[in-house]
Order: sequence, then structure tokens, then C-alpha cells
Amino acid sequence: MGISSLLLIASIGAIFVLLMLYVYIFMFERRLFLGLWFIGWAIIAINYSMDAFFPDLLRQNRLILTLSLVSYFYANLLIVWGSFLFLKLKAGKTLALAGAIWLLCFLFFLSQSWPDIQMIKFTTLTVFALTTVIGLAMVRAVKRYGKLALFLGLLNIAWVGNTLIFSYVLKIPQMAPYIVSQIILLFNAIGLIQLFFKEQNDTMRRGMVHISYLTYHDELTGLYNKAYFDQKMKELAMNSAYLPISLLIGDMNGLKFVNDAFGHQEGDNWLKKMAHLIRQSCRQDDIIARWGGDEFAIIFLNTNKGTALDIMRKISEACKSAQETDILLSISLGVATKKDNNTDLYKVLKEAEEAMYKIKLVEGKKTRWAIIENLGKLLMEKGYETKEHIERLEALAGDFAQVLNFSKEKQNDLLQAINLHDIGKNGIPADIVLKEPRLNEAEWAIMKKHVEIGYRIAHASGEFAHLADVILYHHEWWNGQGYPQGLKEEEIPLLARIISILDAFDFITHQQPDQTAKTTDKALDELSLKAGIQFDPALVPVFIKMVRSRPQAQPADMLLF
Repeated sequence: MGISSLLLIASIGAIFVLLMLYVYIFMFERRLFLGLWFIGWAIIAINYSMDAFFPDLLRQNRLILTLSLVSYFYANLLIVWGSFLFLKLKAGKTLALAGAIWLLCFLFFLSQSWPDIQMIKFTTLTVFALTTVIGLAMVRAVKRYGKLALFLGLLNIAWVGNTLIFSYVLKIPQMAPYIVSQIILLFNAIGLIQLFFKEQNDTMRRGMVHISYLTYHDELTGLYNKAYFDQKMKELAMNSAYLPISLLIGDMNGLKFVNDAFGHQEGDNWLKKMAHLIRQSCRQDDIIARWGGDEFAIIFLNTNKGTALDIMRKISEACKSAQETDILLSISLGVATKKDNNTDLYKVLKEAEEAMYKIKLVEGKKTRWAIIENLGKLLMEKGYETKEHIERLEALAGDFAQVLNFSKEKQNDLLQAINLHDIGKNGIPADIVLKEPRLNEAEWAIMKKHVEIGYRIAHASGEFAHLADVILYHHEWWNGQGYPQGLKEEEIPLLARIISILDAFDFITHQQPDQTAKTTDKALDELSLKAGIQFDPALVPVFIKMVRSRPQAQPADMLLF
């Protein structure tokens, strides 16, 4: 057996060990790139085996040589694909295209009866191109994977350079260039394994760092968490080096409202904005923690109460200056200070907490009212509603409430419900609410959700919770064909039935994107026709009589705004 065959057998043995490593790792990792590397190197091992043990078969049987060359190219293509996957580079389509082009060229050259040596050179040169590509990719990945990636990249390029220069340019017949080439090839394969283990170790290290970070940090806001705050309190409780120590406790106003009305994702965004404002308002050495769901706690070292109060006011001012139209950032704050060793730091914490709760009794309610008010303004700013429409409905509602002999309290409820009935449209995309002229089925399904959103907003507000059902059901029909639940007749709240009539009347008598305004008489005729179908048959005649008796009842074209 010749020296070349012995070298091939040695290469096969080394590759076999690598394949076992790939199998072992793949059993635990199930990574696609490991499978591709295994398949690629397995095919290369088969080709080496044929060249070592059956050299005459390759040289004398053109079909077997052809299959060997094709498998050799695609084995390297699989290794390159696996390497790209490992490097997290998207190249699947590009490599598939390259494989298809290569096969077409190979079949064309085969049809032209190219000599075997030319087919071997063509295949080898394309493998050189693939290896150069992956080498360059490895070099570019050095920032992420370190010097080992650089070494492997240069190794791939060196393998191509060695083979090209000594075998194709200088055409040196000695075995030395071949030995160097095989050694480089095996080093590259071993390096891929090493790179894999390095990446695994780096991932584990990052995981441990993250776990360590989460031990004392809040993942959502990036602030310290309650565990860290409690630990610092224990450390500082008997330490006089940092006196005076001031504590600030803050509780966000309206977070539950935001969570219930707009979802927890919006609530999380709200929390992150508040954390950002607090961090900006405090000093670098201040210890800021998210103390609970909507609570924040800050430790000010070597800080008297006056300075702590200044920072507290700075946080409040930052909230006011960072207002958005749909969300009112607000936090109730309380401060207390430990001046000497005779004072219990935990009593100071309790004092700060009690001061915060006194403020929250007032601020919490004001914030919910402000959010509702801002949402009402937002309806008009977005063009979802007009001020004139609401004013007309209020005027109709006031007159109708008197005709129905409503109490003052019930009349106020009706007027509040008028202002809130479409507030849920704030949660619907503008391209649906403002679409002209008509919505498709999917868009209409989204649009109908505004009553549910409005219900959640009213229910979460506290002050308007008693109107939540009115908002939810003001699009129900007397015959049960409305939405969202298909209630019928007196199952529908009285105020919802009234709003349904008022809203329809104003809609009919004023210009809309898909219809012209109609006269008051025609509008009343439509209401009469739909009494017992869409509208309460007992309320419609009363409303018609009221409108006809109003001195301002006149053709709609004189009422247009």
C-alpha cells in the first residue's frame, strides 16, 4: 500500500473520531448544523475510503467517479450550510441556488465529454470557492466568537491557498503539500467542534450572569428588586456611616386602570416609562428599586429630608412634563428620614409609606378622572368623535330625561354615559374607525370590540363602573340582533336603550361619509319603522313626540355644522 493510501486511511480515522463527536453532541443538542456537519464529513470519509481502498474503481468506472465528485461537492456544501447556521447567517436560499447552478454546469461539462481530470479540477475549484466563502464568514464573525473564529477562517483560506499554489500553480508532485492540506482540513474540523463548545460555554456564562442579575434586579424596569432593597435595609439599619438616610416610597396612580382597560402590555410600558423618569430624576448613587407591582422605593444615603423632598418634587414635575394624550403618568410619593442611630430604619420606612398613602387617597382618584378626560379628548383629536355630536346628544338627553321624569342622579348618569359611550374606540386602529365608506367583515368584527374596551375602561375607573353595562350594551337591538351579546327587550339597560335612539337620530339627521343628512321628519319615520326591531317600542313614540314639540326641530340641512 502506497504512502498516499496510508495518509488517506489516517485521514479517515481522524474523521471517524470527529463523526463520533458530532453524534455525541447531536444526541444532547439536536442542532441542525451538527447534523449537516456530520452528513458532510461522513460523505467525505466515504470518498476518502474509496480513494484509499478502491483507487482502480474510481479511475476505471466513470459513473462511480461522477457520483463521487457530486457527493464530494454537496458534502462540502452541507458543511458550509451548517457553518452558516452556526454563525447565525441566513444563506440557505443562496447555497441552494449555488448547488443548482453547479449541478447544471457539471451535467453540461459531462455531456461535452470532458476528461476525468477536468471534471475533478472543476469540482475541486468549486469546493475551494465554498471553503473561501466560509473562511471569510468566519473572519467576519471574530467579534462574536473571538480569536478561534479568526483562526478557523484563516485556516480555511490557507487550505485553499496551499492546494492551489502547490498542486495547481507549481504542480509539485511531492506528498508534502498533500500532507499539509490534510492536516489543515482536520484542524478545521476539530476547530468547528471547539468553536461549538466555546459557544456553549459562552451561552452558559451569559445565562449565569443573567440569573445573577435577576437575583437583585427587576427584569421589566432594570431597577433593583425588592430582595435587593430588603438586603440594603438590613445592611443600613445599624450603620451610622450613611446618616442621615432618607427613604422615598412611591405608588403609581391608575396602573390597575391601565392594565384592565388597555391590557398588561400597555401597563408594562407605563411602568417602564415611570422607572425611566425616576431614574432620570435621582442621583447616580441613589438606590432605586421596584418594590412591588406598582410601587417604587428609593434609598438616599447621606441625604436630609429637605434634599429628599426636592428629589420627590423633581419626580412629580418630570411626570407632568412627560404627559401623553392617552396616558397620564402619575405617582403618589412619601418621604421620611432617619437622622440618628436611635431611630429604627423600618419605622422610617413605615412613616414614608403612610405619607404616600395619604397622598394617594386624593391623587389616585384625580388620576383616573384625568385619564378618562384625556381619552375623551383623544376621541376628538383622532377624529373618531366630534364635539358638536356630543353636545347635540347631551341636549337631546337632557330634554328626554325630563320627559321621562328622571331623577337628577339618573339624569347625570345618562349625560355621563353619553360622554363615555364610544370611549372604547380609542382602542381601535384609526384606519378602521375612519374608513370610508364601509367596513369589510373582518374590520367590522374589530370595530364591534369598542364596546368591550369601553366597558373595561369604565369598570376600571371606579367612578364610572356603574355605567359599564350601559356602554357595553348600547348597540344591542330590541329584537336581539345587536351586539355584543345579543340581548333583547328589557334585558338591555334602560340608559343603553335611550342612547341607541339618540345616537341613531343624530346619525340620520347629519351628514355621514356614506350618506346624506335627512330631515327630522324622515329621521323620526325611520325610528318609528324600527321600533320593536332595533329600538324600544315604548320609548320611540315618547321620543318622537318630544322632538316634534321642540321649537328647534327643523330640516337637518339647517342643523349641519
